[in-house]
Amino acid sequence: MIRITKKYVEYVPAESLKKVAHYILIYEGKKASVLLSHVNLFLYSNTRSSQKTSSRYASIISMFYRHLSTTEDFQSVAPSQYHLFARNKHVKRWQSAREMERVAEDSASPTSETIFGEAKLLMNYFRWLGDAGFTPGVEVKLKSWIPPYRSSRYQAYIGLRAKQVMDTTSIDVLDRQGQQQSAIRSLITPHEISQLATNYSDPVYAVMLIFAVATAMRPMDLCRFPYYGNSANAHIGPFSSMDFTEPNVNYTVYNSKGRKTRTILVHQDALRDVEESYIKPLYATRAKKYKDNHGEEPPLSLLFLTKDGHPVTPDRIAQRTTAAKKKALKLNPSLRANLRFYDARDWWPTQYLIRNFGEEIFNNDGLFNLAVAQVLQNQMGHEFLRTTFDHYVDLSRVILTMHKRRSIEIFRAADLSANKFIQAVGTLDETMIPDMVA
Repeated sequence: MIRITKKYVEYVPAESLKKVAHYILIYEGKKASVLLSHVNLFLYSNTRSSQKTSSRYASIISMFYRHLSTTEDFQSVAPSQYHLFARNKHVKRWQSAREMERVAEDSASPTSETIFGEAKLLMNYFRWLGDAGFTPGVEVKLKSWIPPYRSSRYQAYIGLRAKQVMDTTSIDVLDRQGQQQSAIRSLITPHEISQLATNYSDPVYAVMLIFAVATAMRPMDLCRFPYYGNSANAHIGPFSSMDFTEPNVNYTVYNSKGRKTRTILVHQDALRDVEESYIKPLYATRAKKYKDNHGEEPPLSLLFLTKDGHPVTPDRIAQRTTAAKKKALKLNPSLRANLRFYDARDWWPTQYLIRNFGEEIFNNDGLFNLAVAQVLQNQMGHEFLRTTFDHYVDLSRVILTMHKRRSIEIFRAADLSANKFIQAVGTLDETMIPDMVA
């Protein structure tokens, strides 16, 4: 299988004189690295407005190209020419190959819906090639091929090719499991947070997970958190260099999801944890490696670096969290397979509501508070005020219901940091998890 590198680039094209940014794909050959020009033109043309969208398209096309490289039809074809020789049958075979791999691993993901959805996104690439006059080999039709997952003959074929002796309804069963896991988002427990944190191969991701718990920031925002801030964030720096008059400080998040700017609260305990767990023991060594890699000191706007001295990115967070989860599952098979780094965001709004309302949160009449709801909306970056408020009120009720006898301890923890709030809550009753729908 060929190796393809996905890289995020920022530059100013001559025709527009405006800075753009998007992912590009690079084929890493034995003798040279080759830009996949047609793919990169598509990514520039269609995905430069959203880093997440650009990353997704780049990953899907890379996945498809790597699959093609394993087939007999493409052994003598250069990856830069794959778009000319790929046919609709190859897209179909790629979908089936992903299904075979999933069945062979007895995994609930990717679901059949995900496989089909990503194939449709791939077809957007070939459609763009045609519209741009590059005459791709794949013919884009109004109706894309849908694998006959419900067919017993097709399921038997997948099971046989996956070299597994299993019930031919396995695809349907795995799909139902995947759909259930996607539909039910449970509040991540303190035990699950600990399991993920201790199984990261690089401690920076554990630090960022706990920081997400304490601030509810998205991965994209965490990756841009500064060592020393400027402008509206000029007061932000390592904990020991800051002056605090209140438990929380304001932090302005720029260019977040939807390119929005908002101001959130960051507790001083969260900043202390970052300094004690990351800045003091790890940052200097990583900054030196960054300089070795880039020929200059890391900018003060960049705090979180990998052990190899590279900036942490949302993609790296997702990849390392998946690896940590797989490692944790081997040690504890009862761990939920659908855990995500993103789930850490739910703890901050939960403790904030408990701090504001206490046991009044069980009152269904007149609970809505506009000021509290606006703080929640700013912290989470959600668009719908009332929906955000009601959603986290429900989660807060679950916690207090499960820990009724310890409510005073939880209230005290809510007056401190989100991290200490989790410590007070302790490991949640596993039998209650299905009821904690997020």
